[in-house]
Amino acid sequence: MVFNAIHGVDPKDPSTVMTPFHFDRDIRLAALRIGVDANAPKEFIDKLRELGADPKPIAPRPQLQGGALGVESAAAFDSYVQAKAKELGIDLATIPEPPPNRGPGGGGGGASAGGAGTAAGGTPGGPPPNPGNPTGMAAVTRWTNGRFPRAFEFVQQQRRRYILITQMAELLEDFDMYVPGGGNGQGQWDIGLHAQTGHPCAVVPYKFEPQTTRPFTGGRPDTTASPVAYNAQPICAVLAGNLYNDDLILSVANKYQLATDWHTRHPKL
Repeated sequence: MVFNAIHGVDPKDPSTVMTPFHFDRDIRLAALRIGVDANAPKEFIDKLRELGADPKPIAPRPQLQGGALGVESAAAFDSYVQAKAKELGIDLATIPEPPPNRGPGGGGGGASAGGAGTAAGGTPGGPPPNPGNPTGMAAVTRWTNGRFPRAFEFVQQQRRRYILITQMAELLEDFDMYVPGGGNGQGQWDIGLHAQTGHPCAVVPYKFEPQTTRPFTGGRPDTTASPVAYNAQPICAVLAGNLYNDDLILSVANKYQLATDWHTRHPKL
């Protein structure tokens, strides 16, 4: 339903293109070239094999070395930021530059790069509010950090982004899609990599189990506290594929969900 609405060229966006989209409700998994990371979720891969797939090992993907998505996000949402700053009586010129905090997030690198993976305002899972920001702007929007990278940094980030896209095209020459590893390590890098290269992904729950985590103090996990158990929740795998292979990925995800019921389960609230 979503693709019926968004498929094709957007007259307001000259970067969009028209490509075929053929959703197959009974796709033959045996006919697809599916790659599997060494750390891909075993339960998910076993079910794909049961459904006819013959997955093959895939090499490690290129490492993400920063990206420009934070700057692009800041530009896209600048009208909102300007309006919010006016509403709060904030002079954007007075917002201090955040300290570097580069990491593997989807935005390609934390605060100084305006990382899209940064959770502003010290929310659980993200860094605490910047104590050097007296305006509070960082607590109400995640897009102010994208105003700080220098022009040459943005140009270099775009060059690296093109290299990543080229490297991924070479890696996926023999695959229609692949299943990244889960958790940290290469699987974590894949998330940021896809955000930079635009390779389509579908997230599919493959089991349902309790999780434990440590309480947050000041926006960070308290390593001195005992882990707290939470109700069972969906644990997901990712299907990532070649550019414009959205139809194949969604067809495989649909095939998997027709044979399982994980997507119908809900956590107890």
